[in-house]
Amino acid sequence: MTAAYRQLYMFQQLLSDHILNKAALADKFQVTPRVIQSDISQIKSFIQEQQLFYELTYHRQLGGYRLDVTQDSLSKQAVLVLIKVMLASRSLNSVEIKQTITSLLNLIPAPEQRQIQPIIKNELFYYRPVSHDKPLLTLIWQFSQFIITKTTLEITYRNQLGHVDQRIILPQAIIFSEYYFYVVAYSQKYQANRFFRLDRIENYTVSSEKLTRSRAERVEDGALRQVIHYMQPGERMTIQFEFRGIVEAALDRFPTATIKARYPERHSVLIEADVFDKGAKMWLLSQGALVTVKAPSIFVHEIHDELIKALATYRNL
Repeated sequence: MTAAYRQLYMFQQLLSDHILNKAALADKFQVTPRVIQSDISQIKSFIQEQQLFYELTYHRQLGGYRLDVTQDSLSKQAVLVLIKVMLASRSLNSVEIKQTITSLLNLIPAPEQRQIQPIIKNELFYYRPVSHDKPLLTLIWQFSQFIITKTTLEITYRNQLGHVDQRIILPQAIIFSEYYFYVVAYSQKYQANRFFRLDRIENYTVSSEKLTRSRAERVEDGALRQVIHYMQPGERMTIQFEFRGIVEAALDRFPTATIKARYPERHSVLIEADVFDKGAKMWLLSQGALVTVKAPSIFVHEIHDELIKALATYRNL
């Protein structure tokens, strides 16, 4: 057998988490240990020249050479965190979550895969995706390419009431929020940016019309995340509210939030945040008696009226 074949065989064994023992390999290929040592040197050179995330190291206690992962590669800790986040999101269907987890695990050596598998086994067994059960991986990738190429699309879209119609949009960003992936797109119909849930896009084609946006008008998804909640648009405003709950919960919900005052006697703080009103209102109402909105006055009245309506639904019980 040729040296090339031996070296390919040895490299494949290393990738499969086997230990290379010089004596055993010399016996298998009917060559001297010195020839095997030369093969090992060639493999080491190949790894260095290709800048692979591996290092071929001799381990005395194992009796041979092992392919170790260098610090520059994806760590087992990072892979575990990514898998945990995906499982908690429930955003991918059962087939795609398993495919994605397998792909992530394949980025790390087999021993580290075996360390992670029992940690996620129970959570994966009980995994329940959101109800639409639609494959999303390809759709997310395709719309990401449309964003890069600034491609105008005609989509068939089903809204939350089940009504289906055609829309002409210019995709600008993809955002994940509360179980769902959304495409933020400029809508020809509304002459404004709108949020479309990706799973509700039933069909799409490249449009013969061309929508354009200036640099100043384009969506910056990173900045948008600071002020949008529950993917609800609305009017952007600066609000203030007194909060009597766990302060970190409010600060984490509103990334732009700052504490303007503290009231130790009431065990509360005054928080100010830059938000879109609809999403902020949904969270503030969910906090019940823990929150009192202070400003602006128009927003205070909206919250007050919503609470009155909610109370009215209980009067006949």
